[in-house]
Amino acid sequence: MTRADKRFPSLAQAIQQSGLSDGMTISFHHHLREGDQVLVQALTECARLGIKDLTVNASALMACHRPIIDFIKDGTVSGLECNYMQASVGQAISRGLLKKEVIFRSHGGRPAALQRGEAHIDLAFIAASAADPAGNCNGRAGQAAFGSLGYAMPDAEYAHYVVVMTDHLVDYPLLTPSIDETLVDAVVEVDSIGDPDKIMSGTTRITRDPIGLLIASQTARALEASGLVKEGMSFQTGAGGISLAVASDLGRIMREKKIQGSFASGGITGTLVELFEEGLFRDLLDVQCFDRQAVESLKRNPRHQE
Repeated sequence: MTRADKRFPSLAQAIQQSGLSDGMTISFHHHLREGDQVLVQALTECARLGIKDLTVNASALMACHRPIIDFIKDGTVSGLECNYMQASVGQAISRGLLKKEVIFRSHGGRPAALQRGEAHIDLAFIAASAADPAGNCNGRAGQAAFGSLGYAMPDAEYAHYVVVMTDHLVDYPLLTPSIDETLVDAVVEVDSIGDPDKIMSGTTRITRDPIGLLIASQTARALEASGLVKEGMSFQTGAGGISLAVASDLGRIMREKKIQGSFASGGITGTLVELFEEGLFRDLLDVQCFDRQAVESLKRNPRHQE
């Protein structure tokens, strides 16, 4: 195998080459959200290889990851570290299925823990919608494009061994890598990394609840009264229904005041893309794309950056 070609014919062979053994830690990102298929594929291969007592460090565990419960029951997984756990997984864990305590971190706390050495990853599995044989990869190209690879970047930097899994292999070099080949040890082509149409969920739409809308309106008014809504301001928000309504109301205030912000950041949604394309913000700084509109914006606009 040469530096320019890190492909393995199977995921099992890449895992064996990594030296993964009982008691080690593996990691995953959740950029495909409810469409992710990589976590279950990787754990299936680990189980077939007879590897036990793994800790899974995932940026989030979604409902599509519920099969992890079976891997806990058979001893493949004995520890969990994550930033978020969907209820269908969390309920089983809350009933005492896992012998160890779950370690929860914030989205910012996870990379900080890796940087400080408080968390360690032996093998990172990184789903990429496009990659070349050397490991340059991104989430912007290919049939399963999901956008930013922000949550996978610290895994690639700090993991002992990095496996990129992709369903869209391109000729070397991939010219717009989010993760550089120098950080990647192996590339495995699979039939599918997941369904990008399942990135968006019910929580990533502007709320229609009257109470939620009232909270959003009052929040936007409080921001205006604080004096922070001014020329060159920066703005960060999550993708919950009320948060999106706040962003929409903030846009109205900025139009009325003829204000342009410097950048908006966070998980990027169509709501923030629309404010950006209207010129209310000069740049978008993107950790995670929450819908197709955000993915398309990242593809085409150089001022929308990971």
